[in-house]
This record gives sequence, C-alpha cells and structure tokens, in this order.
Amino acid sequence: MTTQVLEGTLADIQHQLSALPVEPDMRLQVIVTSEQNTESIPAEPFHPTEFRNGVPLLPRRKASVPVTLELVQQLLGSEDEEILRACRTPRS
Repeated sequence: MTTQVLEGTLADIQHQLSALPVEPDMRLQVIVTSEQNTESIPAEPFHPTEFRNGVPLLPRRKASVPVTLELVQQLLGSEDEEILRACRTPRS
C-alpha cells in the first residue's frame, strides 16, 4: 500500500485522480482537508502498538493542563450550572 498526497484545487485533484494507474474496482482511502488542517493528517495509516482486552489503544496526547480529579469535577460542575441557568424560568 502506498500513500500519495494530491494537492490543489478540486479540478486539479480530479485531473490527478483520473491519471492514477488504478483499476475501477480497486479500493482506495480518500481524506479531504482544507489547507489549514493538512498538518493533522498522518502520512501513514494508524497501526496500534498497544491493546487492552482486544481494543487498540490510541497514542497519548500531550495536554497543556494535566487532567486531575479536581479538573474533572470542576468541568462537571460548570456544565451543571450552565444547564440550570438555561432551564430556569422566572417565577411570576
């Protein structure tokens, strides 16, 4: 399996696709992005290295703020407050 990145306008990409040496029944994977989001596309497909109970684990992300129990409780509490504020009706 080879990876090829096609860039340009829609017309450019359609032209490049038609020039690819593939058979009509060959399966392809296509990812469409705008120019602003091209750095998030991996060059190769994801192959998990770690499994738990047969489920592939995703790689860990670097978080700017560590996720702690206090942070989770704070986020849960703020969500409840927003819901209560939205549902309150003025009493007459």
